[in-house]
Amino acid sequence: MRAVAAPPFGKVTLSDSAAGDTVAYASYGSEDAPAVFVLGGISAHRFVCGKPDGTDGWWPGVVGRGVALDPERYRIVSIDWLGGVGDSTGPATNGSGPPVVTTQNQAHAVARVLDHLEIEQLHGFVGASYGGMVGLALGVLYPERVRRLLVLCAAHRAHPMAVGLRVLQRRIVELAAGSGQETEGLALARALAMTTYRTPEEFEQRFASSPNWDEGPARFAVEDYLEYQGERFSRWFDATAFRILTQSLDIHHVDPEDITVPTTAMSVDSDTLVPPWLVAELVRRMPSAGRAVRIASNFGHDAFLKEHRAVRRLIVNVLETEAHHD
Repeated sequence: MRAVAAPPFGKVTLSDSAAGDTVAYASYGSEDAPAVFVLGGISAHRFVCGKPDGTDGWWPGVVGRGVALDPERYRIVSIDWLGGVGDSTGPATNGSGPPVVTTQNQAHAVARVLDHLEIEQLHGFVGASYGGMVGLALGVLYPERVRRLLVLCAAHRAHPMAVGLRVLQRRIVELAAGSGQETEGLALARALAMTTYRTPEEFEQRFASSPNWDEGPARFAVEDYLEYQGERFSRWFDATAFRILTQSLDIHHVDPEDITVPTTAMSVDSDTLVPPWLVAELVRRMPSAGRAVRIASNFGHDAFLKEHRAVRRLIVNVLETEAHHD
């Protein structure tokens, strides 16, 4: 099957999906170029190479002209998450907790987009954080559709500490919503999340520990940073989407023994959400063709967004190396 020149941005209908009726996609580059699917965290969107209004995508320095994932070289495809804040749809709320969307649901949506674009097999899949989880699910469900997987800061299951922290974030949103302050609760939950994405070492380098008393009560530099991050996030994200997608992170599970696609898994030495030993466990339990790569960074889980040089080098290595079953 030959890839088709579909509109660069569009929607595809999903049949028999309880997780949503449509998935919105973006496709950049020539339809004849090797196709690479790119997915990020729960706040990422399909416009990875840039939005129609000319603003940058969410992964500058890694995706774009002249860097590792260049639409002049690859056909780069992405989606908005089912249940997220983009143009994909989500499941109906039922009043008894967040609707369930699994990484397997997202993987089925990826496959449906590939069908629509008539891409028989991806040259590669690059997924970071939640996107890496979805990539692993895709590798289990549709191994024939992808030649190689690169997952960054993701594993086959969620770590219990990460689950506990996200449960608390969802409870903050729920309690705030009960008093009519859902947006404020979402901002606070995001501020808390930021402390799990980064590291004590980075905060020590960035922020003074002494308070500022100029305007009355003690005010801390790190407090200003976290408040800004939370308020910025709450202006464009949605509390329901936050609950759905953080729950999806927590219930994610694939059996490493079922992953037969050649896979490279990158971990970060300071990542407490997806610790290196969990990524090593994923690769150790895979039947074959697995490789673990560990990088050093003070940025913790967010290293895939910040360590551009190391990430670019790894992507180039993976995409330009022949997969084991090529």
